[in-house]
Amino acid sequence: MAIVKMKKVSLVVLDREREEALEKLRDLGLVHIERIYAGSDKLSALNEKKALFERCAFLLPQNVAADKNKKGDVKAAEELALKIVSFGDKLKALNDEKEKLSKDLKSLEPWGNFNPADVEFLSGKGVELKFYELSKDKLAELSDVDYFVVNTIKDRTFIVATGAKFPAVEEFHLPACGIDGCKAKIAEVDKEAAKVQAELAKLAVDKNVITEGTKLLEKEIEFESVSADMQVEDSLAYIDGYVPADTVAELKSAAAKENWALLIRDPDDEDAPPSLLRNPKWVERIQPLFKFLDITPGYREADISVWFLMFFTLYVAMIVGDAGYGAIFFLLTLLICKKAPKPVVTLLMTLSIGTVVWGTITGTWFGSETIVKHTFLGNLVIPQIASFAEEGVDTNYYIQNLCFFIGITQLLLGLIISFVRKLPSLAAWTDVGWMLVVVASYFVAQKFVLGAAAFNPITWPLAAAGFVIVCLCSEQNGNVVKGICMGLAWSPMKVLDTVSMFANLVSYIRLFAVGMALKSALATVAVATSFNAMAAGLAESMGVAGVIIGAVILFVAHAFNMVLALLSIIVHGVRLNTLEFGGRVGLEWSGYRYAPFKK
Repeated sequence: MAIVKMKKVSLVVLDREREEALEKLRDLGLVHIERIYAGSDKLSALNEKKALFERCAFLLPQNVAADKNKKGDVKAAEELALKIVSFGDKLKALNDEKEKLSKDLKSLEPWGNFNPADVEFLSGKGVELKFYELSKDKLAELSDVDYFVVNTIKDRTFIVATGAKFPAVEEFHLPACGIDGCKAKIAEVDKEAAKVQAELAKLAVDKNVITEGTKLLEKEIEFESVSADMQVEDSLAYIDGYVPADTVAELKSAAAKENWALLIRDPDDEDAPPSLLRNPKWVERIQPLFKFLDITPGYREADISVWFLMFFTLYVAMIVGDAGYGAIFFLLTLLICKKAPKPVVTLLMTLSIGTVVWGTITGTWFGSETIVKHTFLGNLVIPQIASFAEEGVDTNYYIQNLCFFIGITQLLLGLIISFVRKLPSLAAWTDVGWMLVVVASYFVAQKFVLGAAAFNPITWPLAAAGFVIVCLCSEQNGNVVKGICMGLAWSPMKVLDTVSMFANLVSYIRLFAVGMALKSALATVAVATSFNAMAAGLAESMGVAGVIIGAVILFVAHAFNMVLALLSIIVHGVRLNTLEFGGRVGLEWSGYRYAPFKK
């Protein structure tokens, strides 16, 4: 369970054989190319073609089913895309024309229905008519001007003057056609647009041709991008990349067969190799979550996949908290198991089963106390953490204590991993100091959060010892005396880090708080019971209608709560693993995935 060791390779070929060499390198599928993102005219043309294909997705109607049997290459896709785009351009022109006609129609409404051609006719006979829209103040200023009022709307007056010009007022210029003419033209435009949309609907049946062509085009773009990245010196072309150390022999064999020059060495400190996580199959199921969150540990960081999976499963179970919900999630997973990738299915099944187990031992099935008390499920409940507490049992105390125990366990585990990775450096002992601080923080939390009668007597000695070790070791970088002096100089900041460590531990109480919030919202105890009681009351008082209404209430209430639970998982369950735990391990999630150049 570690990040696979990488080797940096430089491949040198004759420039005239570059295309052929890249074809064979792609067939080999081992080298992660170190990209410099150079450009070329061919690459630009391919990207323009891809943009053309992508534009079609916005032009074609989405309600037309594609013929999946339609296949095609890039050329066929381009021919189809050009047709679609031409119709799209025509449709855009028609929509622009309609928008202009609609604006003209709206501007003419206050003036009434007449033909602007008549105004042009009068102008040719020497009668100049000017159209103005005036406010009351401007209208009052008019004197010795021949005009007549056409319309008045609120405080605006529409007038026609004969030959008069008002520099302070903008003249209204008549459109080419009147109201009737605009309406007639809009009708013609709509008719023509309907024809174009019908043609696009016919072409939409063949859109799978563009889908297939896009896939082939993306392969061409990737190939041309790598080709453009190859540097040329005289008659030689070369490129850098990374391969897993255990595949070097295979690459050497291919290079010898193809007469490639190959330089292989360990990555320098300045290099940033990709991260390849190689874990047992049962751990690989966490990878879909990493991809969804777009997080990858750096090449020189630790792989915490196994711990992430274990703790995340526990956190999901505690946050959702309801075995009934877990059972529903499991059934939904079964419905998608044939269509979804296997790692996704196994992850969802793991989380669902974990939720069912937690809900069972806490006695939470759809927020109903009756389901548990009157069935064998009651025998499976652990009273100290039960959702429906027995008299005299303070379940909140036990669950909060459990949350802190989980927190201190995960934080200490992260510090142990960090300590081992830093050895034999003296700086590794900084993590030992933080371990003591974490344990002391646990005792402080018991006093102030859980209400313990007194501090554990070793609390402050642990905190003091841990703080001293942190100050002495945190700045060690070769010169011991200088490191001690620097650590002491930075001791005020270490105080803040100590407070932060306590805050990290207390943040695990969110497992309890979120669970209680969901219970309060709907899921398991107070309000869930109220909703269940409401549904039962409706059924009793209203008969069949009450049963139907109650069922709808229960469905909506629990569905809404399941959505809240899923959101809480992302916000809280992920945070505890990536930030609190990952931070103690020293993870910055600064890596990127190993993606070899292959078909």
